[in-house]
Amino acid sequence: MEGTKEIAGKIAGLDLWEKALSCNWGVKMKGLAFPYFCTVVRGDGKAVKWRLLMLDGWKTLGDFVRMRADRDFGFCSSPMELAHFELIVFPSGDFIVQRHDPGFVPRSLTSAEDAIVAKMLWEAYGVMLRLESDGALGARYANEGAMFARFEVEKGVWKDAPLAISQPPAHTETVSIPRALVSKAKDLPFAKDSAVEVDFRLNPSLVTREARPRTVYTLALWDASAGRPVGACNFSVAPDDGSLADLWQPLSTVLLHKFVETGSVPGEIKVVSGRLFRMLRPLCIELPVKLSLHDSLPGVENFFRSLSTKGNKS
Repeated sequence: MEGTKEIAGKIAGLDLWEKALSCNWGVKMKGLAFPYFCTVVRGDGKAVKWRLLMLDGWKTLGDFVRMRADRDFGFCSSPMELAHFELIVFPSGDFIVQRHDPGFVPRSLTSAEDAIVAKMLWEAYGVMLRLESDGALGARYANEGAMFARFEVEKGVWKDAPLAISQPPAHTETVSIPRALVSKAKDLPFAKDSAVEVDFRLNPSLVTREARPRTVYTLALWDASAGRPVGACNFSVAPDDGSLADLWQPLSTVLLHKFVETGSVPGEIKVVSGRLFRMLRPLCIELPVKLSLHDSLPGVENFFRSLSTKGNKS
């Protein structure tokens, strides 16, 4: 069998992406604890033309499916934040294969990963060729409550088989605020007529400087009443065992610290993200603050633009 680069080139050259858009399939390799799931995602057409995602296991697949149905589901803002391997095809026809892990900058494959991905891409190549004449291939086992999958029964020996669909675990979110911090905030002046725009997002202009760079998430606050920035702070996952949940779940506490620092509590907090709305909702239980969800917030959006232009030194 050829290597990852050669097989990826074959897939890119097929140009059967439209056929594959409607098909998801599993790949279960002998000796690996969990299956991978292959799915094609259309790029924006400018920077990226097509993406072939190879998702790690049932939980990741479940997160992918749920976040496509609800953009505010869970803690991932984009499929790129899920644990997976990815073949990216550019409009020029060039391509790369990368590893993605939540909270980290995508990287090249290790030699061990390269061997795994070469197998997956070879099976993907075969599936995509078959889809050209059999568009219903991916739904072959749908009546059995199973996905179409390729199973490695012996080293280098593969067969079609149903992969029984496993329901992903229930998504849970835990948000708590220290009582001492709440008490401090309750002693502050309450600026009932003031409003603060707040957003928390992946900041593509920043990464950490280390052997394996981590992505950076920025919390930005804009005083909508005064028309000026309140401030911004940056966060990354812990390098060893951190998760995106560790960034999102403490945001009520982080924001309350900001209010204590500035010396007052605003009457309203405006957000554009349903996910952030959930994370900040406990503040409304503790304090008489109105939390509102908006389609757009020009103030904080312009603030983010200025942070990007300045290298985000706030």
